[in-house]
Amino acid sequence: MGFFDRFKKRESMRKPYGPNLIEIARLISNGDQAVLCEISACTQDPQAWFEAHREQYSQRGINTIGNLEWIQWLGLADILAGHNYVCERDWKDARDDFLFFLQQLKGFQALHLSVDPAWLDGGQDIPIWCNILAEQWEPQGVRIAAIGIDSDSYVLFPCPVAQLPTLQRLAGELGQYIESVEGM
Repeated sequence: MGFFDRFKKRESMRKPYGPNLIEIARLISNGDQAVLCEISACTQDPQAWFEAHREQYSQRGINTIGNLEWIQWLGLADILAGHNYVCERDWKDARDDFLFFLQQLKGFQALHLSVDPAWLDGGQDIPIWCNILAEQWEPQGVRIAAIGIDSDSYVLFPCPVAQLPTLQRLAGELGQYIESVEGM
């Protein structure tokens, strides 16, 4: 086996992105067909997806197609955000903005969550707030999870605790991550 054959073998052993991304999107969106249709289009032809959504990628500082897997991973975050299943919040977000966007998420409403602003100190930050919410939502078995996008922002969504290991495994198989925010 030659030197370059090792790279070919490693590349052929890599898990395809499409099935895992579709399953992640299905779990987070509770099977929303519009989300699944878009993530399927993104994974079937990531180059065409990039070209059609160049402005979104440009806002993330990506102006050339580069890594197709990264294009698909960011596409997942953008698709879920576009359908209001995740919200992307800056690490230094204000408490009131954090709460507003979190409460607008479809998963927040579907899981019948509630939040009292008095629970959260405005001088703290997202991981601390998520830890407090995890304690408050312990009876419902819900945490705030984040899709990792190598940024100083958080792509947040409410996640049933029982679902988190599956999401972590699916993301991990792709070399990506989804984590419970209070543990970050």
